[in-house]
Amino acid sequence: MKKITFLIFIWFFTCVQLFATEDRVRIIGQADFLKDGDTIAVTVSPYAGRLNELKSSFAAPAKGSRFTLEIPDDDQPRFVLVRFNKPGKAELGPLLIFPGDDLDFGIRKAETLFKGPSAKRFEVQQQLAVLSARCKQEFKTVYAPEGLASSFSRIDSCTEVCQRLLEKSKSGIGRSAWEWLCNEAMAEAVTSKLGYMTYTCLNKPGAIQDRYITALRKYGRPFNSYPSFLAADSLDRPSSKFAVEMIYRQYLVDSCILTRRKFSLHDCYLYESRHFRGAMREQLVMELFMLKRNSPEISAADIEDALSYVSNSAFRQVLEKIMARSTAGAVAPDFELKDENDRLVKLSDFRGKVVILDFWFTGCGACKALAPALDALEKKYANRPVVFLSVSIDKSREQWLRTLKTNQYTSPLAVKLYTEGRGDQHQVIKDYDVHGFPTIIIVDKEGRLGPKPELDDEGLSRVIEGYL
Repeated sequence: MKKITFLIFIWFFTCVQLFATEDRVRIIGQADFLKDGDTIAVTVSPYAGRLNELKSSFAAPAKGSRFTLEIPDDDQPRFVLVRFNKPGKAELGPLLIFPGDDLDFGIRKAETLFKGPSAKRFEVQQQLAVLSARCKQEFKTVYAPEGLASSFSRIDSCTEVCQRLLEKSKSGIGRSAWEWLCNEAMAEAVTSKLGYMTYTCLNKPGAIQDRYITALRKYGRPFNSYPSFLAADSLDRPSSKFAVEMIYRQYLVDSCILTRRKFSLHDCYLYESRHFRGAMREQLVMELFMLKRNSPEISAADIEDALSYVSNSAFRQVLEKIMARSTAGAVAPDFELKDENDRLVKLSDFRGKVVILDFWFTGCGACKALAPALDALEKKYANRPVVFLSVSIDKSREQWLRTLKTNQYTSPLAVKLYTEGRGDQHQVIKDYDVHGFPTIIIVDKEGRLGPKPELDDEGLSRVIEGYL
């Protein structure tokens, strides 16, 4: 009897252990550059977008060169990004993981080796990322309209290599992952072509734009050979970040460049809300408002309309927050950051002054282009109760300090602040909902958020003058 009771206890204990651990995902890693006590940060997101609100962050200490971390499992695929918080060490991911997956890997001499049942899928994703990066390096060299055909040809060649890799790996990575990765590779190709046109063609003088438009009409539609990304049976799966951007950029080409019309946030919203449905529509409109959250064109009426059909609770929270922030007068969250001399600076230190927050990073072309306008404004208001806070999200403090010396992104008059190498994961970035760069936010003398300004010296000056 005692033996039977003991066996029942063992069986019950084993079942409890199984049920207690089956809803956890283990991330097991080893790297030759890790040391005892190093911190490894892991970010988990339901889709490969830019929303901080939809990301969960975890951390684990290294024990020697190894670490182990458990995160909650989910019934939907997700993306995992592993950050090592070591200068010069690349991130791992984002990697698509499916319910029940464990991520087990080792890094030795900059080479990553995956282990376990899902190793092949992770390996293929890494190979695709390398191919994509190589394609982008080749693609950057040609920006004349006459080079459009050769640029598109390079993108197509890279995509064909990715497709061959995926076809070869189909049996080893599972059908769902294969379909998603195929769509991602092809959407990236289309987005690259559309991005090339929107980047090089928008806001160009008439004669130059004519040449781009002529080239676009000739070469800009070689997308028909790609299968649809918007099949009804895929609308509720994690949406490719490139598929969402592809739709937005296609709108820019069709409705702005080819028709020579100025971009209208309201018109773009109407297009996305009327032409798409289901989860895809919800993600499209949410990302559109997120992308344009600092635009003066943000309309509370459009956001209210979106909230009438958006059912995703996380998306609704994002839209509600954007709508609340779009109305001037909300209290600006206080923060504390270090300057280049390691002195702590608080937003509340400047109560009684108009504060202009400038969020940027080294390598951001738009940030660099805005810098002269900010420099002129800083000189204009040097003897007035106005202060400019320059907040960098650079990962490396050394890189940030080197950039400051160039005065290409900031001016000598600005208060220069650093997010401690945490980049877009720093709390100040989350508190101010910063998702694009540069982002300019104005805080009035009482510490309340001002209206969203136009990103030029005249638009900023008008808002500043209104608070003085």
